Amino acid sequence: MISESRFRPTAILKWVFLIAVGLYFFLPMAAMARFGFQSVPTALLTPEKLFTGWSISGLTTAITDPRMVAGMRTSLALVVLAILLNLALLVPLAIVTEVRSPRLRPYLTALTLLPWVIPPIALVVGVSATFRATVPWFLASVFSLVPFYALWAMPFTYRALDAGLQAINARTLYEASRSMGASFWTIIFKVLLPNMRASMIAASTLTAAMVLGEFAFASLLLKNTLPTEMVIYQAKNPRGGLAFAIFIMVLTAVSIGLVVRSLRRQGISFNATGI
Repeated sequence: MISESRFRPTAILKWVFLIAVGLYFFLPMAAMARFGFQSVPTALLTPEKLFTGWSISGLTTAITDPRMVAGMRTSLALVVLAILLNLALLVPLAIVTEVRSPRLRPYLTALTLLPWVIPPIALVVGVSATFRATVPWFLASVFSLVPFYALWAMPFTYRALDAGLQAINARTLYEASRSMGASFWTIIFKVLLPNMRASMIAASTLTAAMVLGEFAFASLLLKNTLPTEMVIYQAKNPRGGLAFAIFIMVLTAVSIGLVVRSLRRQGISFNATGI
């Protein structure tokens, strides 16, 4: 009886906290959804009209807008390139650190957090000042956003890859393969990489979610991507812009949720610190 009474207040506080956090996120989303998909003005909204006037016409108009379509194509191209660059940089680094120098993991974890320490405007201004006089064609292209996006997604990507390596016990697989006479590159391409498929998919999904929602770099470099086009479109069609924003958020959340669920089924999980 004593133990039950001791832990009951903790359980109550936990549920109160979860409900408060849920309402904090749900109420603004519900207000956005009502404005984006319901045509009844707030001043005329009554309990009788709560379920009337709902339609997806604003969403369909936004999806078929030529500028929005062009922004989606650009952002999808940036997603693919940012994923490829991020994986090319971090997969070898994560593997070598795990199987050869595991003591360096905390330092690499801290290093991958550095992009979040530098504000985007400071990073863009510094890079622009450096490369505008030497390679102006680089900043003129929309693909100049790829290195920025790869750098900004690095904390997500590395933690997903590191969690995958620990889940498959990569160091044990490496030592067992070496004892059987396999070369280093054989171990990488035939043993480790096939087993890292789930964590690489998770890293790619997190990078894609970041690129599809990133606004600061594209705005500062004056590039037309999906987030910047959404801001412009919302200025002329607020209802359709909010409907499209909710659609993107739900799609991203569902994609990440499916990936996380798939990883948990395979025994892979990762935390915010990566340690």
